[in-house]
Amino acid sequence: MMAHVLPQSGRVLGIDVGYCETKRTTAFCCLSWTRDRIAWSESSATAEKRCREQALLDVRGQDKSQLLSIAIDGPLRPALQVRYEYRTAECLLSRGAFQKRGKPGPTNGGSGPELHWHATLLAKMVRPHCPVGLAQMPFSVSDAAVYEAFPNLFLGILRPEGEYPDRPLKHRRWTDCHFPYVAERLEEWIGTLLPNRAFARPLKGEEGHERVAALTCAITALAAAAGQCVAVGAQCDGYIVLPPISLWGSSAEGERWAERELRNIVRHLSCDKAGVQPPEIYSGPELLDFSRN
Repeated sequence: MMAHVLPQSGRVLGIDVGYCETKRTTAFCCLSWTRDRIAWSESSATAEKRCREQALLDVRGQDKSQLLSIAIDGPLRPALQVRYEYRTAECLLSRGAFQKRGKPGPTNGGSGPELHWHATLLAKMVRPHCPVGLAQMPFSVSDAAVYEAFPNLFLGILRPEGEYPDRPLKHRRWTDCHFPYVAERLEEWIGTLLPNRAFARPLKGEEGHERVAALTCAITALAAAAGQCVAVGAQCDGYIVLPPISLWGSSAEGERWAERELRNIVRHLSCDKAGVQPPEIYSGPELLDFSRN
């Protein structure tokens, strides 16, 4: 996988989507770097429009420079269309071992429609307030570098299969469950993308579901900006961005368990009656063939 050379200084934005009108369940995280430092700032908001806009301005600060990319934790379709239909990415990541490892909810059921609506609304809200760079990856949802994040699996896919919990601990969610175990590994990896820089504070010290999810979205945006990521889905209905294959956790047999599952799913999906489009898997800008062993 060829990495894009990141600029000496820059920033990316992650958004964890919430839609509560009274609680600050929408979280923003701006991850930025200079020649010698990596830092991030956070803010949160209710679903009220003015509250969200102010939180975005707070996390942006006085720096009005361009964001390299944005990653949003919610279903996003190409051209930021709103369509409440089951998507290929959801189908891929809801089968096999993924079924019990924090699978994405369907856009056409449960909380999916509302999450899709708010994710799309937030994606459209950012651009008038923050300039966003042009998309460098073929799995962006628009001409700007806007990508779909999914913290549950972005973190979970890093863990070895033998260490994967059966379910989150009581009162905890998958993202919160995984983050303490993979934070140091993520910090090391970020250090390879942005070498010779000191972290303002350790990643592992971050707590709180919305804060951790928004930070994970920002790391997803960084991965996409660097071209160091995998994206699964289809051109017609969008992609979910995951870490690069080199970081994926292994099974007891020494293979990458998520790669094993995806290969099996892709091979069998063409015979299924799920009604989804042919799946595509990208490694950076390169389209992979997961239909073969």
